Amino acid sequence: MQFNMGTLMVITSWLALAIMGGVLVISLKKNKFRLLNGILGNMFLIISGITVVLTVMYSQVVWLEYGILILAIIILIPVLITYLSLGFLLLWNAIIVWRKESHTLGNMLTLFLGILVIISPLIFRGIRAILPGPIAETIISSALLVVMYCIFWLLSFITSFLITRLLPPKLDKKYIIVLGAGLLDGKRVSPLLASRIMKAKEFCEQQLKKSSIKPIIIFSGGQGSDEKVPEGIAMKEYAIEHGMQDLELIAEINSKNTYQNMLFSKKIIEAKGLPLDSGIFSTSDYHTFRAAGYARYVGLNIDGIGAKTSKFFIPNAFIREYIAILMQHKLFHLVTLVVLLFANIGLAVLDAIIN
Repeated sequence: MQFNMGTLMVITSWLALAIMGGVLVISLKKNKFRLLNGILGNMFLIISGITVVLTVMYSQVVWLEYGILILAIIILIPVLITYLSLGFLLLWNAIIVWRKESHTLGNMLTLFLGILVIISPLIFRGIRAILPGPIAETIISSALLVVMYCIFWLLSFITSFLITRLLPPKLDKKYIIVLGAGLLDGKRVSPLLASRIMKAKEFCEQQLKKSSIKPIIIFSGGQGSDEKVPEGIAMKEYAIEHGMQDLELIAEINSKNTYQNMLFSKKIIEAKGLPLDSGIFSTSDYHTFRAAGYARYVGLNIDGIGAKTSKFFIPNAFIREYIAILMQHKLFHLVTLVVLLFANIGLAVLDAIIN
């Protein structure tokens, strides 16, 4: 009876894994750039782990059981070390960013988060010392619920991003939109912006070798209040200086943000008579996910390619993008959090009445 139950559990887990994999593939084919893929991807990983453990456990192969145990230890030790030292790692990253980047609010996210992680145990201890037990525990559990909610969506975002990196675009594009960024001294292309241009150039070269399709390049970026020339013009000049003069280069100089980058570039694409879904955009890797959302919003069903970001800036950049993505659906997240918090408070009140 035990063997039959074990066999049934293993078969069921493999069936669940196959179904989840199929749902993930369908979701990816519909849209590679959405958080649902991250949720499905994380569920696929969890079910995969459960399936492997059940299969090994009921296979009764001793060396496989030891292998799974060793693998679990190898995975869990770095996770545990990172968890215990997270606050200090964030502060260390904040110091590096402070030294190498401008001191803007957006560049100090890891600083604020690191301080919050370090002092949170002290805050919880103070709450328990000041307030009555049931009230203190309700406040702490509510705070932890909000944290877990944020972590859930952060993991979904990270997994969604990683999935897009595993699925390279086809080399058959008829246009590339290069998204602008601020200029140095109001006129010079920054290293970050240069990396976006060179990523587009690299893609062009790979495509020309494979399919001989020469895409038009749209450099999208208007002129900010502190800039002497439009970003689109500066980007086009930089591209010409770095070996892209044989391509058709177009400067879009009216956009002020990513949404307008996509909207105004779409008008150029339509004027050229190109299919709207026959292109791609180039930006910084951490920005591809949110930029793809704006592209689809204006009617450009296209993917993005991402230029590498300096390693020290990755945590800050991803936290900033994560917050921006949450803010795009702030009403949904606000309502969900309110419902969860009321449910948590209700359970606390019910527990107090029963006990």
